[in-house]
Amino acid sequence: MWARVGHSKFWYPTNNMAQTEDAVQPLLQQFQQLFFISKIAGILPQDLEKFRSRNLLEKSRSGMIYMLCTLLIYVVLYNILIYSFGEEDRTLKASQSTLTFVIGLFLTYIGLIMMATDQLTALRNQGRIGELYERIRLVDERLYKEKCVMDNSTIGRRIRIMLIMTVIFELSILVATYVKLVDYSQWMSLLWVVSAIPTFINTLDKIWFAVSLYALKERFEAINATLEKLVDTHERYKLWLHSDQEQAPPLDSSQPPEYDSNLEYLYKELGALDIGSIGKSSVSGSGRNKVAPVAHSMNSFGERIEAVSGKPPPHPLASNMVHESELGNAAKVEDKLNNLCQVHDEICEIGKAMNELWSYPILSLMAYGFLIFTAQLYFLYCATQFQSIPSLFRSAKNPFITVIALSYTSGKCVYLIYLSWKTSQASKRTGISLHKCGVVADDNLLYEIVNHLSLKLLNHSVDFSACGFFTLDMETLYGVSGGITSYLIILIQFNLAAQQAKEAIQTFNSLNDTAGLIGAATDMDNGSSTLHYLVTTTMLTPTG
Repeated sequence: MWARVGHSKFWYPTNNMAQTEDAVQPLLQQFQQLFFISKIAGILPQDLEKFRSRNLLEKSRSGMIYMLCTLLIYVVLYNILIYSFGEEDRTLKASQSTLTFVIGLFLTYIGLIMMATDQLTALRNQGRIGELYERIRLVDERLYKEKCVMDNSTIGRRIRIMLIMTVIFELSILVATYVKLVDYSQWMSLLWVVSAIPTFINTLDKIWFAVSLYALKERFEAINATLEKLVDTHERYKLWLHSDQEQAPPLDSSQPPEYDSNLEYLYKELGALDIGSIGKSSVSGSGRNKVAPVAHSMNSFGERIEAVSGKPPPHPLASNMVHESELGNAAKVEDKLNNLCQVHDEICEIGKAMNELWSYPILSLMAYGFLIFTAQLYFLYCATQFQSIPSLFRSAKNPFITVIALSYTSGKCVYLIYLSWKTSQASKRTGISLHKCGVVADDNLLYEIVNHLSLKLLNHSVDFSACGFFTLDMETLYGVSGGITSYLIILIQFNLAAQQAKEAIQTFNSLNDTAGLIGAATDMDNGSSTLHYLVTTTMLTPTG
């Protein structure tokens, strides 16, 4: 049996007979569809049969050869695409500024560089990535022992949603650009499909990173939820104690009962009891005195005699609250807190290893997103000014396609930054939840345990970065947004200056041409006047 605590996403076992191997679901079991698509696309070199049978990522020589062949094919097709659609690029430098030509030439290959970075990095890390998911499985088993079972079904749903969104975005950009901006009457136009390969492969690779990162965040939150559950249980326990003390006891032993001489024979029968320990008698409907309950007395069977009260008996759950509050026993809860902190440390180490595996692909994605976002807006401005733009950026000629492309590119970058930031925050929130345990328990021994573990948690925090150049957090996102705006304004200003200089040169050349024509006409007029003077003089001069 399993029970959900409040609105939590985590399930806690209530049956101790459940087996660990049956309860813990391997995380890679949710990656079936993503692995098959990635394998066909040539992103992962791992063995297909071992993953299908045992959900393991292991090295494969044939998979490595297949991956290298697909990379080579992609590079060749991409260069053929550039050559086929490069007629406009060959006239771009002559018709536009050198700045636009250089930007287009560099950004034409940045998508190919990003794709090659993803595939070569996956090839280098093909052995380490399998160990990473095995460590996550061991973490899940340790969490299960602490009565917290991870529900990995949300991982599978998240993967399917990401795959569907990827297909929708890729097809929308590809089809809209092909129909509106490509001359599909020629058979070479079919090569335009190759333009979507680098972004599609990059997105599949980043889905692996994003989903794995989300899984780590879920495990941090599971630890925090377990600590919060301890706090909530102890608070309910203290509330029960407080409410129980406020209720008037059925027998107040601080005030001695009134002595009744009619019951003297009964006092002697009970045997040498103080009058102050005897409660008052209750009067029945017949009016005769009856035996009152005696505080702290025992019957002939050795059972305690309880006072008769008109109030209903306490709820059975309330009587067991003291056993449910683990924080009430510092020595008992110390092992649990130590285990949770050790699992927290292991998850942080897995996060650091994951960041190292995807450091270069993340850096290439962030550079690609920054440059493409800025260039796409710049080329959109050029298109509105009826200027030529690079052939592979012809989607900038249509504002609707530009919005879809920018949403797709920026969505990947923003989501990874946001998820990295949330995971880092979840890892740091564990220390806060741990201190809540010490505060609510208000026990000196538990305070010492919490302070000792807090020092360990200070070294357990994990931050994600792009090869150490910048941290993936909201502050970086703000800085990137400001950088895109600044560089876009600078590019537009350079473009305006170049256009003004070109217009000035054209004006100067036209003035020179006009001046040349005027000079030629003046020379012709001067020649005609000299000839007319010579003829007139010759005719008027007398002969002989």
